[in-house]
Amino acid sequence: MHSILEYQLFSINKYSFSVAMLLGLVLVWLLTTLLLRTIRRVINRGGGRLLDLSNKGRRMSLYLLVKYFIWTVAVGVMFEIVGIHVSVLLAGSAALLVGLGLGVQPIFRDIVSGIFLLFEGTIEIGDVLEVDGKVGRVEEINLRTSKLLTRDGHIMIVPNHKFITENVQNWTHQNAQPSAFYVQVRVAHAADGKLLTKILTNIVAAHPDILDKSSEHPPMIFLTDFQEKCAVYEIRFWTQQKFEADRVQSDLRFAIQQQLREQDIPFPKD
Repeated sequence: MHSILEYQLFSINKYSFSVAMLLGLVLVWLLTTLLLRTIRRVINRGGGRLLDLSNKGRRMSLYLLVKYFIWTVAVGVMFEIVGIHVSVLLAGSAALLVGLGLGVQPIFRDIVSGIFLLFEGTIEIGDVLEVDGKVGRVEEINLRTSKLLTRDGHIMIVPNHKFITENVQNWTHQNAQPSAFYVQVRVAHAADGKLLTKILTNIVAAHPDILDKSSEHPPMIFLTDFQEKCAVYEIRFWTQQKFEADRVQSDLRFAIQQQLREQDIPFPKD
């Protein structure tokens, strides 16, 4: 048996590759694969309760983090099995690793940001975010990037560092609470303010997706500004339809336009 394990499959100069090395590589690969399958099963079944991983995206992110770490250790063990000492390899490649480290620095920044997102839970699957002026719903949170579904049906891939280092507006806030949105109305100074306020109030009250005045977040009408040729009114309303808030705003604008024309309320003149 010993002679079989020591049998050399091939040799190059002073280096030889034996059956024992091959079996060691196969054993490490099998153990690593089995360990990762077990960890994935634990995370999917019990990890949600132990670590508050309430959705698939966070569980997958944690699994990827563990997977990368375990495979890094496994590859190091494989190098040692075939006779390549990792410490010597790193020392001999110091200059190359420095250059490589500088090149992949943005990638590591995204990975570290993904770890923060994973454990802080500030962003969840299904949250509606505004990133770089685009509104999208979070579909996936991975270790380096996240995927957002925009209102026009496109997938936007966002590096995770944007959620950490830049201002990102979360319309969902993780607790299913409604969010506030606004619609501005400009009318001539000669317009009857009381009549306009009544019209706007009735329009808002008639929309089914806007929380009514009996809720904790009633709609409100404000006179926000006097400009040279017009007065500016603003409707603030609350809705659960965050991802479709632009549709609700459009509905209000159509209704306001129609009512202002029917009531002969003057628009500002150019």
